[in-house]
Amino acid sequence: MPSGDAQIDREVQVAPEHYDFERYDDAERWMSYWHQIRAVLAVRPKTVLEIGPGSGVFRNYLRSAGVEVKTLDIDPSRTVDYVADITKLDAVLPAGVTFDAICAFQVLEHLPFAEFETCLANLAQRARPHVFVSLPYRGLRVRFGFWWGDHHLTFGHKFMLPWRHKPIPEHHWEMGFPLTARKVTKLIAKHMDVVSRGFVRENPYHYMWQLKRREALGAARTP
Repeated sequence: MPSGDAQIDREVQVAPEHYDFERYDDAERWMSYWHQIRAVLAVRPKTVLEIGPGSGVFRNYLRSAGVEVKTLDIDPSRTVDYVADITKLDAVLPAGVTFDAICAFQVLEHLPFAEFETCLANLAQRARPHVFVSLPYRGLRVRFGFWWGDHHLTFGHKFMLPWRHKPIPEHHWEMGFPLTARKVTKLIAKHMDVVSRGFVRENPYHYMWQLKRREALGAARTP
């Protein structure tokens, strides 16, 4: 049975039909899944906590690869292990329980930006030592290419220009302008070390970070 249902003090923002295959799991999101799974499996975790499992693709693949995955969401329809708010991880997770990796893909924008650093601190506290985060980046997509007849030549990849915008209804905020990747990364770096970051190449609406608890990186560097 899921636990932590007493920790909910905010409304679920999307109905279950939001995760309909044709609507939610489009081709670009599948490429995001590929990059997420590849990055997490590369650190060889035995245990993973996924915040906001969505349609379940990520957790199901990791479980099929032999990884123990626990899930947390405020929406009980997602069939999660913990029905709880990410800002209250300590109140719902058993004392002392940590995970080899914690993942929050396209989740933190569903909470007010004022709570962003609280979420980061909670993720860092329960990670042993890896954290993976992705956020939406709203921008103007630009791609250079030439087409003639049946031929096509493209120079480089799509890139995003920051753009002032209004987030979609279920998002409190999104990256872009004025919340550029550089500014958001500076906030993240206050709580964890940034191992890598960047756009998902095939889906530049998603921007992803691989992070580590700071003391974990420090210990690894000690002779």
